[in-house]
Amino acid sequence: MSPGNPSVTPEQVAASYDQIADRWLDLSTYGFAQIERAVAFVTHKGTALDVGCGTGRLMGLLSGHGFRTDGVDVSPAMLAHARNRFPEARLFHGDICRWRLPHAYDLIVAWDSVWHVPLSDQEAVLTKLCRGLAAGGVLVFSTGGTDGPDERQNSLMGPPMYHATLGVPKALRVLADAGCVCRHLEYDQYPEGHVYIIAQKREYDGPQTCGPVRLRAVHPGDLLRMFEMQLDPDSNRMAVTNPRTAEAFVAHWAKALSDPACTTRAVLADEVFVGYICCFPIGGEDHVGYWIDKPYWGKGIASRALHLLLREVARRPLVASVATGNGASLRVLQKHGFVIERVHLAPATERYPECEEAVLVLRHPGPPDNDSGETITAGQ
Repeated sequence: MSPGNPSVTPEQVAASYDQIADRWLDLSTYGFAQIERAVAFVTHKGTALDVGCGTGRLMGLLSGHGFRTDGVDVSPAMLAHARNRFPEARLFHGDICRWRLPHAYDLIVAWDSVWHVPLSDQEAVLTKLCRGLAAGGVLVFSTGGTDGPDERQNSLMGPPMYHATLGVPKALRVLADAGCVCRHLEYDQYPEGHVYIIAQKREYDGPQTCGPVRLRAVHPGDLLRMFEMQLDPDSNRMAVTNPRTAEAFVAHWAKALSDPACTTRAVLADEVFVGYICCFPIGGEDHVGYWIDKPYWGKGIASRALHLLLREVARRPLVASVATGNGASLRVLQKHGFVIERVHLAPATERYPECEEAVLVLRHPGPPDNDSGETITAGQ
């Protein structure tokens, strides 16, 4: 490679890969052993993201470990091959510098891909990937094994290509600052300067803070993640709910999202999709409900999301029904001005087991959010 001051854009990288996409149709096992090592650190094999998925070479490997894998790539030609191979996969055409991760992942793989990111964006992209991990999630990526930042370009494969690296010391600092611990670092092609790093996001170990929380409209692409979240056993125990079947889930949300009386918002923390919150009519009353992904419990996210919803939804009174054993939900609702008006034994339904339930009512605007609330899970 020749050093210099390249000005190759992600769009130019995409165009270069479009020209050589057919070369990547082989089923090479290059990098598999390194990714297998990363998978060994993953405690919950739920969802994975392949950044720079190309023709989908790694998807079979990851699905074999039980992951449901999303893929993102900047090259339309490479993605077209991946779609032919894995028509059921969620594949996104996007530049990782600007693309927003739709939710938190248990594993993120960026094998020989993010080194094409412009040097000026390398730190931001690495931080984004760390923040896109669920608690205990694992990131494995390859980079240049230099001591400091560097960028280069070549045409060894024909079209012009660009590579950049933060260098090993700075990459490790970025990982640590983003809440990740380096589990493995190896010059796996020595004496070539090819390095791969395995980093793991720290598990939740008590109340923590998170980045900015905001609400947006629910997108169709959110629904698969919402379905997965409502299957979590611990969340269902906390909320005292039964998970919906796929058919019931689709029918419920098709109705809810088309009803103008419902206000349904996705909850984003650090621009990562972490749950939803909504206001919906039942029996002539307006109810509120929310569901936060388990890795994000205890960080004040639901409290801030509820504050934002109460600013958006001006009508009163609002009602919330919560199992009396769900102390976190009760505390957050009461913090925002909801008052318990009655407690009763709620009969079992297809959605809810029989339980003692508190009915809380908000009859006036809630108090300002002090960002100290606890995350809650309450099912709609």
